[in-house]
Amino acid sequence: QRDVVKNERRQSYENQPYGLADETILALLYPAGHPYSWPVIGSMTDLSAASLEDVKDFFRSHYAPNNASLVVAGAVKPSDVLRLAEQYFGHIPRGPDIPRPTAGPAPLAHDTSSVLEDRVQAARLYYVWPAVRDQDADDAALELLAYLLAGEKSSRLTQALVYQDQTASDVEAYQEPKRLTGEFWITATARPGKGLTELQGTLARELNRLTSEGPTARELEQARNTMEAALLRSLETVNRKADRLNSYFVRTGTADGFAAELARYRGVTAADIQRVAGKYLQAPRVMLSVVPEGHPELAAASTQVTP
Repeated sequence: QRDVVKNERRQSYENQPYGLADETILALLYPAGHPYSWPVIGSMTDLSAASLEDVKDFFRSHYAPNNASLVVAGAVKPSDVLRLAEQYFGHIPRGPDIPRPTAGPAPLAHDTSSVLEDRVQAARLYYVWPAVRDQDADDAALELLAYLLAGEKSSRLTQALVYQDQTASDVEAYQEPKRLTGEFWITATARPGKGLTELQGTLARELNRLTSEGPTARELEQARNTMEAALLRSLETVNRKADRLNSYFVRTGTADGFAAELARYRGVTAADIQRVAGKYLQAPRVMLSVVPEGHPELAAASTQVTP
């Protein structure tokens, strides 16, 4: 089983193009010992060091009724569900209380940059900022901000980098909210042979423009409509409804969270977008350049390029 998990790690990290980028970024973004400073799967050293008793202790502690959430969706009666749950799970004893990590946000004191050489054909630039946790008051605004930057072909960074400058083959932006804190990511892959410094000026220009001007009414409406449509699609099937109910319960303590989540997106204003762009994306960030092996000259400049 240890070898199986090691192979899973190789497939997702060592043998995957750009696979070591996330691990490298997390180690730069969070202080040592923070629960988000390493990947969930752990390192090869961690996997080699795990004993059989370690694995047994983990299952005894975490695979227990007091650390589980069960959702049954469909044409069922609550009384039948409770009876069956008692029949199949009632004999399983409660596990020990699990101490939850308490580490919170980890703001950066200054910009941090690094270069990673990898077996890739094109250079890729990562910008990552400390952001907010799941359900934070700014979470929805940051999600909409990510859509405005790179959610569609008409989005600002996609238009500027992919279609106008033609320095990038793709660009992505997303808010990554977690239980304790979160991150905001922008990733841009340069066209083959292009260096990442060419992307930096355009990135800085577009981020500064959104911070100073805010989004247009049409941009914000499109972003809101897209988020609302995605939420509605998440309820199209019974399985998706079950997943959504379970997610709300685990994240917020109540399964009935759809209306509140929809209201969060509908309540975001243009001023909110402008504010979070200035608050989070003008703050210190981690920058990682992933370049083809033997071509460090393709890396981005270690200091911010003026647009």
